[in-house]
Amino acid sequence: MSRREKTEQAILEALEAQLIEGGMQSVGINAIAKRAGVSKELIYRYFDGLPGLMFVWMKGHDYWSSRAGVLRSEDTSNLTPSALITGMLREQEAVLSQDEAVAAVRRWELIERTEIGDRLRAQREREARTFIDRLDELTDKADVPAFVSVLLAGVLYLSLRAKTEDVFLGVPLRSADGWDRIWSAVDLMLTALPENLRAESLHTLEAARASKPKGNEE
Repeated sequence: MSRREKTEQAILEALEAQLIEGGMQSVGINAIAKRAGVSKELIYRYFDGLPGLMFVWMKGHDYWSSRAGVLRSEDTSNLTPSALITGMLREQEAVLSQDEAVAAVRRWELIERTEIGDRLRAQREREARTFIDRLDELTDKADVPAFVSVLLAGVLYLSLRAKTEDVFLGVPLRSADGWDRIWSAVDLMLTALPENLRAESLHTLEAARASKPKGNEE
């Protein structure tokens, strides 16, 4: 690694440590510079300030930027849309339960509207759409983006809520048994999807969608 690359890595590691220690409320240029042992001018020079630094860090940690590629790849074509949705939801929960820093950022985004949060949300939306667009319009019997939005919002909320609440409506949020109950409920809800989304591969459904005649152009 070059000297600059080592310095950038030290700054990114300092940001992560600061997030874990004090959450987003404790994150600032001065605190990160002190922890990394660099001048704050370097953070501005290398990352264009705190928004740029957060953006770079989250691209390597946030689910949609760092892990969703597998759900967009051709290797997924033999899976059913239902299986893909299940996999995505489970991996989202795994990221939030295992990465304390990412969870701190996501909780902060729920209560604060800032330039940093807006950039992160816009990037996440772009990445997420590359996944959901593969599932959209595979059937005219369900609004798949809306369906997935409800499931994903529920999983994200319960994952983040586990930091401050042991139990939600009687379901333990910090135990394997509690999450087994939640995943059983998700599986049940997925049975509401049209049968073809639960039985046919994504490849088959995408081919059928592509073969549909387009509407007459006026």
